[in-house]
Amino acid sequence: MTSKSFRRLVVAGAVLTTTIVGLTGCVAGQTAPDESATSELRIAVPSYPGSWDQDFVAFDPVALALFKNVYPYLTDYGVTDVAGGQILDTENILPAWAESFTSEDGKLWTLTLREDATFPSGNPITADDVKWSKDRAFAAQANVAGVYSLIGLTDPEQIQVVDERTVTFDQAYPSALTPQIQAISLFVYDSVLMKEHATADDPWAQDWAAQNPSDGGLYNVEEFTPGQEIVLKANKDYPAEDGPLTDTIRLTVVSDPAAESVLLQNGDVDIALGLGRQQIADLEGTAGVEIISAPSNEMIYIPLDTAVAPFDDPLVRQAVAYAMPYDEIISTVYGGDARRPLSIVPIDMPGYSEDGFPYDQDVDQAKALLAQAGVSDLSVDLAYQAESDEQEQIAILVQDALAEVGITVTPTPLDPAALGARRDAKDLAMQIASGQQWVNDVEYLMNGWTTGAYLNYANYSNATVDADVEASHTLTDPAEREALWAEVQKQFATDVPVIPLAQPNYNLPVRDTVSGFVQPVDGLLRMKYLTID
Repeated sequence: MTSKSFRRLVVAGAVLTTTIVGLTGCVAGQTAPDESATSELRIAVPSYPGSWDQDFVAFDPVALALFKNVYPYLTDYGVTDVAGGQILDTENILPAWAESFTSEDGKLWTLTLREDATFPSGNPITADDVKWSKDRAFAAQANVAGVYSLIGLTDPEQIQVVDERTVTFDQAYPSALTPQIQAISLFVYDSVLMKEHATADDPWAQDWAAQNPSDGGLYNVEEFTPGQEIVLKANKDYPAEDGPLTDTIRLTVVSDPAAESVLLQNGDVDIALGLGRQQIADLEGTAGVEIISAPSNEMIYIPLDTAVAPFDDPLVRQAVAYAMPYDEIISTVYGGDARRPLSIVPIDMPGYSEDGFPYDQDVDQAKALLAQAGVSDLSVDLAYQAESDEQEQIAILVQDALAEVGITVTPTPLDPAALGARRDAKDLAMQIASGQQWVNDVEYLMNGWTTGAYLNYANYSNATVDADVEASHTLTDPAEREALWAEVQKQFATDVPVIPLAQPNYNLPVRDTVSGFVQPVDGLLRMKYLTID
């Protein structure tokens, strides 16, 4: 086995500009397939999409990655070359079915669609489709509605049709997040087709959309057999210059990881999605297989429940931070294929500061802080996701390390349903968690750590942090934002509601005939750049 490594890539950040899309762009040396292209890329996936409806789908990595490739998105990230590899460029938002998306003040944005844009049905893509799609999103009060609230879009009346090709988005305030939020939210449905399948009881055609693909993006869905296979065809009408490079992509559901590995080894598939870290490592030495390894912003971390004793004392939380076996986790669990973040903000995210977590393993310092807090003979359960070899290994290493400072840790595996329920109830004193940031911005991340936030597993509440995050919503100057986030990270370093452990690299096992990989900042593989020799 050989490894394609991008090493320490630097992910560019979002900066508010008055025009984020204009002319189309492309990756150097790449052109869209011509009409005679016949290449086929075969991808094994661990599951069939739980739903074809992006407005209502729950967290489903296969479905969400598929949607990025088949839904008609109006804008998306560009690509940049860094350290010998290519990554999605969050500073460079390119048009797809949009001709432009502009603003004079960062508050009122004008979207202009391309002329002669059509859905696979033959229906034109119009401003009415955009309006209907976003009205549907607000009605769903789920995915898009949630992230739109971060940029001051909370009411469908803020989105208005100007003419057949023009839509305005009137935010409550200017936001530096707008370019990236819209890059993940500006997809549209064929509203004419959807209305044909709507009923009085189901005005948004949710039942029909869950079972039938919405396509017209980079790829169209040519065939689909529920639970088994999906065949995608490059959309010849796709307007951007960096359109799909492979004509056909065949996604085959292989629920057994061992069977998926065998298919890759035998050359029966070209890419194996969904394999665990150990399963990928086991492919080492296999002829014809390569492991693409590129830095990601996925964070592995331990939240401590700041609302219950003894973790309501910051001295105890600081002691636990000093006791953690950071280097051993990276070397043992990840085989060195991870980086250690020195902040709850991921490495490479604009605003990341190494002052955000000034803790190295120091047993003596941990013992001294526990003594200062008057805590001894502490016992705590460490919850983690059952059947995750990675998290189980981390739990055992943490158990051993904390025993050295007098803390008894009991690793406690919980199945996904039980873990989710206890997280909802916020009654886990200590747990292992992970997160992938879809928006490469500290403001987006910190919204999850304000008082009462859904993902605030630590029950963390700090009035200064809450005020800073609230102030950030209308702050667009990059220098001012960076200064604000530096202060927030210093506060986290003092309060230690969460202990960042590692940022494992994104690993993708492929046949050595596959090329064109672009590191997805959001973890959702962009198939359009992939080619097969």
